[in-house]
Formats: sequence, structure tokens, C-alpha cells
Amino acid sequence: MPPEKRPAYETMIVQKLGQQGAQFFWIKTGRRLERIAPEKARIAFLLAGAYFDAVKMYVDTDDAQRAAEIISNIPVNLQEGTVRRLSQYAFNRGKFPIAAELLRSIGFVDEADAILAVGAHDYGAIERPQVAADLYDEVGRQDLAGASQERQGEIALSEGRIEAAKTAFEKAIQAYDDSSRPKDALRVEDRLKKFELLEQFREYAASGDVDDAEDMIDEINKSFPGIAISDLYAEIASVLEKSNRTSEAITYFDKAADSTNNPVKKQSYVNALRRIGTNIASQRSIGEAIATSDFAEKCIVCKLPIKKGGRFVTCPNCKKPAHYSHFIEYLKVQGSCPNCFAKLKVDDIKDD
Repeated sequence: MPPEKRPAYETMIVQKLGQQGAQFFWIKTGRRLERIAPEKARIAFLLAGAYFDAVKMYVDTDDAQRAAEIISNIPVNLQEGTVRRLSQYAFNRGKFPIAAELLRSIGFVDEADAILAVGAHDYGAIERPQVAADLYDEVGRQDLAGASQERQGEIALSEGRIEAAKTAFEKAIQAYDDSSRPKDALRVEDRLKKFELLEQFREYAASGDVDDAEDMIDEINKSFPGIAISDLYAEIASVLEKSNRTSEAITYFDKAADSTNNPVKKQSYVNALRRIGTNIASQRSIGEAIATSDFAEKCIVCKLPIKKGGRFVTCPNCKKPAHYSHFIEYLKVQGSCPNCFAKLKVDDIKDD
């Protein structure tokens, strides 16, 4: 730490505890403060000469910039050894970008690029193609970046994230162009053109042209085997539900559930069917109303009270109330009001 930045009380601590005691004091103080007051912890570590601990604190929080700033304060004779230990520490925890940045800060560019390449390979192996692509891009391996972006596009397709897939394929084309691999770029471009099928399908679905949309499903499945058929059925069903075409929505959610073996997706479609069923059950029928308070008058059919929250209807002729289901069933059998005896049909019951 530069002399002008050393606190005035440092000398007092050294005089009281001795050089070695003061060093232990600062290290203990830094470790006590690193989670609650990192700036004070940084000063304590630097006063102790505990450069590894000072930088490690920022490695743990992925703050490469602050870590690099502290490295500039490490004496030259200690710098390389400390940075290599820190880089190894970051690497072992999967923090490949910061491990590389630490080495790059002291001029070891080739080693930094090698770490990024290893990291990209590891992320590709564990199905994190977007991270792998970013790391390959950073070390100038545009060919591998393109392959990772292409893989990312396929994953997005399989998850039904169409726009994310298009973006990934567009990035793959750019990466292949940058790495002078025109055949790969053209191959991905041809794949991207097939997205017109999906766009047409969505237009049909959004406009309610259910038959036309369903007719395209087999063709889409051939062009995009990664897209689950169940997702396409569910997309049609969602549009129908929003358009209040509930019976058709039920049909397509049912098809979606039948066409997938994924338990999570199947459950989501079953939940959608339950949701629609609940909505249908809670809808008021023609002429039905909900009692907002207990009625003084009793049901003209069963002669029992009509309670708050109950479903009721009034006779269009005498205006007397009855429980909705009781009145409708009575009309179906007797064809008249039980109170005024007016001839009625169920269709005569209208909203007031």
C-alpha cells in the first residue's frame, strides 16, 4: 500500500503489538470485515501484506476490476506467484473469465486465452452453450463460437423459445462468417429460412384459423424435430382460450397433453384444462343471478330461504324468486311457474 494511503493508526498498532502481532491483527480484522465492510477489509489485508486474501475477496464476488486494481499494489517480486495462486483458486471454482483476467493483468495473455478455451469446452460439455460461445468469442475462436450458438438455438427450439432460437442462429451465422466458414453459415441460413413456417403457423393460430394452423404441425415437426408437437397444440389452445372459444381450447389442450411424455408439460396442460373447467363451472347461466344478501322471500319451488351467495332466478311474469336449479328443473317438468302458473319454457328465462 502506498505510504500516503496508510492510516495514521498503523504505527500505533505496530508499536503496541510488534510487527508480527500487527500482521496477525490486520489479517484477523480483514477476515472479520470482508463480508460486512469489504473496503475496510481490503485495507486491513493490504496492511498485513495478505495480498492473496485481499484479491480473493473480490474473486469470490466476481469483481474482476477491483481484483485487478489490488494486483497493481502487490510488490513485483510477489506478484506472479500470488496471481497464479489466485487464478488457480478462481479456475477451480469455475470462474474462468476472472481466472483469465487475473493472468492477463500481469501480461500472461496466452495463458489467459488457454483458460478461457478450457472453460468454453467445460461449459459446452455441461449444456451451457451460450456461456461457451461467449468464452470462445473472447479468445477469437469464432468457429467454435458459431457451433455453440447453433447448439444454443437448438436448445431454445426444444424449449419452445422461438425468438431466442432465431437470435442464436443469427449469431451463429455471424460467427461462421467471421471465421471464414461459408458452408456452415449457409447451412444455418437455410435453417433460419424455415422459421417462416413457424411465423405462418403463429399467424394462423393468432387469427383463430385453427384448421390451417393444425395442418402445418406435421410439416413443422419435419423441419424442426426439436420442437415438441405438444407445444404447438398448446399455442393454438392458448389463443382459443383468450378468444373465449373454450370448447375448442379444451380440445387442443387435451391434444397437447396426449402428445407429450414430459411430466411437467403434461401437468401444465392438465392444469390448463382444470382452469378452463373451473371457469365454465363458475359462469352464470342465462337469467341467473347471485344473491348479495339473505332474501326475505323464500324459494317458490322448495319454500326454503335463498341465502347470500346463492344462485337464484325470478319468474319473468310474477317476479317471485326461486333457487335457479330448482326453477329450471320445475319448468322442464311442469312448463309453468309454481307461483303464478304462467306457461313458461326454459328459453323464456332472460337476464333482467
